[in-house]
This record gives sequence, C-alpha cells and structure tokens, in this order.
Amino acid sequence: MSPRNFSLMMKGYDAKKIDRYKQNRMLMFIMVRLMGDPKTAPKTPEEFWQLPGDEVKKANDEEEYREIFKRLRENG
Repeated sequence: MSPRNFSLMMKGYDAKKIDRYKQNRMLMFIMVRLMGDPKTAPKTPEEFWQLPGDEVKKANDEEEYREIFKRLRENG
C-alpha cells in the first residue's frame, strides 16, 4: 500500500466516523426536542452538541462593528 492510498483510507475513515457522530447528534437532538421543555430545548443540533469539525458561528452585533470602525479610525 502506498502512502497516498493509506492517507486516503484514513481520510475516509475519519469522514465515516464524523458521519456517525452527526447521526447520533441528530437522533439525540430530535429526542430532546420531542420530550423536553420547548422553552429550554436547543434550536439546532449544533447548539445541542458541538463536534470537533463544526464551524463556530459568531453573531456580530452592531456594537461590535462600531468598536471595529472606531479602532480603524484611530489607527489609520
């Protein structure tokens, strides 16, 4: 087996493992949404259980943008 084939095999294994985690997360999320309190239940599966490969979404508010523009005006 060549190093390239081994590398591709490992990437496929990792992708398969992440898919299993995503399936488990979705099943658990559905159970929590069905049986839990609607007020406290998470809105998305990513809020319920974050996986290592998930992108972190950060909500930028207006105050943060004002701070960034203020720093840019002062420095340049």
